[in-house]
Amino acid sequence: MIVDLNLDFLKSAATLVDVYLERLDRESGTSPDPDAFGAYDEIEYFIGFGFVACQTYLTAMASQSGLKGKKDKALALGPKHRTGQPMVRLVNAAANYWKHSPEWSLDIPTTQTNQTLEVISILGIDTSGSYPLANILHEIVAPHPARVASLLPFIVQWRNTLPR
Repeated sequence: MIVDLNLDFLKSAATLVDVYLERLDRESGTSPDPDAFGAYDEIEYFIGFGFVACQTYLTAMASQSGLKGKKDKALALGPKHRTGQPMVRLVNAAANYWKHSPEWSLDIPTTQTNQTLEVISILGIDTSGSYPLANILHEIVAPHPARVASLLPFIVQWRNTLPR
């Protein structure tokens, strides 16, 4: 039996985010214009928060594995998306997008910027369009519900492939 307190924390974070997303979905369904009233922007923000919670878990587990210092190798492991990309690489790119995209207009594009956008583009997501994170989440977990908790089985499978 694996005792993984970090996973317990991630599950709690996913639950908090998903409960909030459910509420926002209900509210947007009754709003005359959820886009104009900011409901979709708020959903986008909390999906990003969920991706970063997942990324924090991925980093913690990779740093405890036998792959210390080799996050790229760790992100190549585990279950694959139908595009052939490792699921955790997609999650990591989405988290980086949420954290760093606001600063991209201030700086010259970096290697990380280009890598993040390249991974996201494999999903067919236009990051200049509306609500890219909601679209990324939907594309990663389809046909499952577009919720952070839908990422957890893939993340656990990934964790189980890490060398000890």
